[in-house]
Amino acid sequence: MPDEDLVREVQELREALEALRKSFEIVSQMAQSYLRLLNIYAEYGGLSIDVVIPEIKHDPIAREIVKILFDLRRANVSQIARELKGRRGKASRNTVRAKLEELKELGVVREVPVEGNRGKVYALSREVVKKWLELIGMPIRFEHANDY
Repeated sequence: MPDEDLVREVQELREALEALRKSFEIVSQMAQSYLRLLNIYAEYGGLSIDVVIPEIKHDPIAREIVKILFDLRRANVSQIARELKGRRGKASRNTVRAKLEELKELGVVREVPVEGNRGKVYALSREVVKKWLELIGMPIRFEHANDY
């Protein structure tokens, strides 16, 4: 009987040690991500989406549309124009449409099929979201996420 208790206790200690090791790995990854963010902040002076998409660095409207799509996840032209107007003071649906086409050509946004909706709905491409999450150190897999 004492041998069984000892074996059970050793097994519990091994499991506890393994749990601690996994926790330490997570904390270590978070610390590395934090340091990487600090380095990026020091190098670029901020953490903006144009670090991931340098093609939009000099296009404030395109940058703002990308930020809006990060916030809303999916939106049509009117929703984006309304949000853009609230943020910048003015926006036209024609300008938004043109910028969305440019962003589609760059592979930044994509059209999202929506049942029963005749209009176009846009979302950020998975590649852009993945790059952003990698930049900030978020280990998220897309297999289970339908939003992107």
